[in-house]
Amino acid sequence: MYPKIVALDTDWTLFWGWLKDNEWGRGPNAYAPKENNIEKRNYWEVEDRTNRSIACGMYADIPRIIKDILQNGAKLAIVSRNTSKAMCDRALWYWTVQDQDGQDKPIIDLASFDEVYNKDKTEHFRAIKGYSNVDYCDMILYDDEAFNNTVEMMLGVTFQVSRDQKGLTWDNYQEGLTIWRCTKAIYSPWCGLNLGSYPKRKLLGYSGMDMGTIRELEAGGRRSDRKEAARWGFAMYVADDVRVAIYFNNWIRRYFPGTQTAVCAIYARDGDIWNGMNKIWAPSFRSDIMQNTSNEFMLGWSEEDRNRQVAQWGVKKPYVLFSRHPSMGLGFPGNPQRFTELVIYPQVQENLILTIRMSDNELRTAGHVNYKGKIQEWNITVPQQTQNDFW
Repeated sequence: MYPKIVALDTDWTLFWGWLKDNEWGRGPNAYAPKENNIEKRNYWEVEDRTNRSIACGMYADIPRIIKDILQNGAKLAIVSRNTSKAMCDRALWYWTVQDQDGQDKPIIDLASFDEVYNKDKTEHFRAIKGYSNVDYCDMILYDDEAFNNTVEMMLGVTFQVSRDQKGLTWDNYQEGLTIWRCTKAIYSPWCGLNLGSYPKRKLLGYSGMDMGTIRELEAGGRRSDRKEAARWGFAMYVADDVRVAIYFNNWIRRYFPGTQTAVCAIYARDGDIWNGMNKIWAPSFRSDIMQNTSNEFMLGWSEEDRNRQVAQWGVKKPYVLFSRHPSMGLGFPGNPQRFTELVIYPQVQENLILTIRMSDNELRTAGHVNYKGKIQEWNITVPQQTQNDFW
């Protein structure tokens, strides 16, 4: 199983260095347009003919990766926010790799989609979907900028980050494919809002949400609102105690006047898939892996750093996260100190989750799910730090 479209970023993913039109072609006897100042230095590198100290170089594993993409029948996409498409295209014309038949060809000639412009990368993928009619779930993006993980949160494109300006390596490429396959493995078909259509459903808890989010989820989709990121990121926050969900439902109305809300029961469409998928119970004191909302750069990296730490605990994407949350103060129901929350990220929402609005009578009679009592049944990984935190 392999994605239908594999997208590669340019600067610091496909090659090292920067292709900036305000830096290249500024020396003596420069040509116009700027891309005419790019010359091939050797197989791996291109340089500025007016200033030989300015150069870019293709990363070592890229030829092998592109050949593998094509041999698996996927289409190659170049997806970049570089402000000079012409310069990127010229450099990618100089760099040659083998195609699926072992023939040397310029990378740019092997790309089915060449989307290079300075917009949010969700725009690039919306364009690609329009051209190809391929679902986002059958696409993957490799990128060195964590803030571009919006393509996963909002659209469902699998996102794999390349760290520390090391470029896309073979191991990182394979890791992304593994995550894509694991995401496909948790898919359970969306069959509407009739509970009877899901004979293996499993109740996961309760959530008070705004109606915009509820409508997205009721259509079998994902929460796309990025106006506010709670402490564990952009997700659906679910409680095992319906009183907590009611509290937050009322809290939204109080602090966001005019917002319509409802409390919903949250189910897994298929309980067997739910039991088998990855889960982590994170220690509540690890603020270093919580969401950093100071700017878009830090926001993206806080998400990727959390994924890396969770992977070090033996749990890889896609996963759901459990944690203890401090009490909200006076009038908060249940445990006066902390309550337990379940954080369900968008990839899981769209693939596995069923959201059902609850009636007043259902709210009065709803049972307690008790997440702590589900650790063994649901196969929740509990690191030692978490055990030390509250066990």
